[in-house]
Amino acid sequence: MADPCSPCSDHDDELPSVDGPQPPVVCQGSASACQGSTSTPTAKTRYERVVLQHKQKRNQKKRERVERKRKLREQNGAEDDEVHISKRECKAICRDRCLEALKHGQRVCIDLGLESLMSDKEKSKLSQQLGRLYGSNKKCEKPMHIYFSGFRKDGHLYQECVRKHQGFQEFMVEMTEKNYTELFAAEEIVYLSPDAKNALKSMETDKVYIIGGLVDESVLKKTTLQRAEAHSVTTARLPIDEYMIKADRGTFSKILAVNQVFDILLTYNLTGSWLQALVAGIPQRKGFIRKETNEEC
Repeated sequence: MADPCSPCSDHDDELPSVDGPQPPVVCQGSASACQGSTSTPTAKTRYERVVLQHKQKRNQKKRERVERKRKLREQNGAEDDEVHISKRECKAICRDRCLEALKHGQRVCIDLGLESLMSDKEKSKLSQQLGRLYGSNKKCEKPMHIYFSGFRKDGHLYQECVRKHQGFQEFMVEMTEKNYTELFAAEEIVYLSPDAKNALKSMETDKVYIIGGLVDESVLKKTTLQRAEAHSVTTARLPIDEYMIKADRGTFSKILAVNQVFDILLTYNLTGSWLQALVAGIPQRKGFIRKETNEEC
């Protein structure tokens, strides 16, 4: 016997007529299913790209943690399978290094007495750079002794640092409202400026190297040089011309962010190589590449 529910040509004449108005179709699914998705392909693509970027950053940080742990194991004279360093132990080691640097490390001072020359936006950017350089110093195998001089607690810059960096007051940095000239003898000071005539040849333990804490989007020329000359202290520039040449394209600007200058000094203090420090520290967009014929002094 034929299934009464199956389609059959014998029953076609019994089907009701489809002529005339039809009742509205009632959607039993969700509203988004009936109306279509509100997300455009462009929005979806943008979201997927952001998710991918976050995933790549997490993977990069993971690789960096693994590499730091590997180096710590090597320093302790143990093989990878012989010892496991926990995150807490790694933090403790980094903390001990920074505390030791506050006693015997190479001194670098960030001159924050230039706050009056910056807009609130520029101060906000500087606060981010200070956080980055502190992070670099903490992770380094050979951290340096950092000073923040001319740092007023009632200033906008200090408030931005507190707002942007959790536990900023606990940073292992010597923070003071005193000017750098009140902290160090004139013969100890070397003020770094891109406008200085002489290149910095090396870093000496009995010297303190001053980096001008300035974010200047309007590019006021010779600001740090004039400030140093007003205090009659020695000035120097990074030896970019001595170790690097211009590539085919780039901005070719030798004005670097505060944390970039610090990272170059930090790498040199660790490796003793200006070439290695400059190649690692100068952004590619600046357009400088290493001199092929250059040899380390």
